[in-house]
Amino acid sequence: MPSWNNEETSSEEECEVVSMDMGLMEEPDTTVEPLFCGQLELAHPKCILHQLRPIKRVAFEGPVTGRRFYGCPVQENGVNCGVVEWVDGPWPTVLQRCLCKLWEMFHEQNFGRVQDKQKFEKELARLKSEHERELAKLRTENDKLCIEYTKLVDDVSKMFDWQDGRVDKKVYQKQVEEEELEKKKKELEEKAMLEVQMEKLKLAKEQRCILQSQADIIKNTRKAMKAVEVDRDVLKKEKAKLELVVAELLKEGYGSKEKLEQIKAILES
Repeated sequence: MPSWNNEETSSEEECEVVSMDMGLMEEPDTTVEPLFCGQLELAHPKCILHQLRPIKRVAFEGPVTGRRFYGCPVQENGVNCGVVEWVDGPWPTVLQRCLCKLWEMFHEQNFGRVQDKQKFEKELARLKSEHERELAKLRTENDKLCIEYTKLVDDVSKMFDWQDGRVDKKVYQKQVEEEELEKKKKELEEKAMLEVQMEKLKLAKEQRCILQSQADIIKNTRKAMKAVEVDRDVLKKEKAKLELVVAELLKEGYGSKEKLEQIKAILES
């Protein structure tokens, strides 16, 4: 069993305070337990506000995790008057601290995953926005070039018409204009394709960076899971030692035998 010094963390102290408050009134989160469920058959106790027979529940929150209690049956569209009566007494202090630590690790891990997801979505939205802006800019420039080119062709056509009004000259000029137009069109298409390829390369590079960030996040998560497994092994050892202490107390006849049997059954479950 690890030694607990006098300098406990603030989170553990807050966890113990919450445990005391819940033990008095507020109903904690619960889990499904087939062996302890349904409405209480006895006439007493009853919930304070509604005077109804309570429901058997098993706590699944903080240092009261695993404790059985009778709770108010009114759950929706009404006022829940909380815990009617605890079936199991408070867990030992060491076990309560272990439960608090496990819940704290669980919440920290979930919070980290949410932050990583939000960061990834924000970065992806930024990249999409930049890509759309660049495409809009390219379209605007292309339209501008097309307008200028059309105007230039018209001016040149008018100039040749003014210099020579012969039909063969107009036909020749028309052919020249069509050739120039086709040439400019090809140049614009090549330029647009080059710009699109550059954008694709840029996006591919940014996507590789994002994938690398995801790989780093997964790696860090695995490291955190290994640390959790190490803490879990320590808790298993603590559990085994606690079982030995309970067994010795049962042999020597200390305390309430029925209560020790209940603690032993919970440790073995």
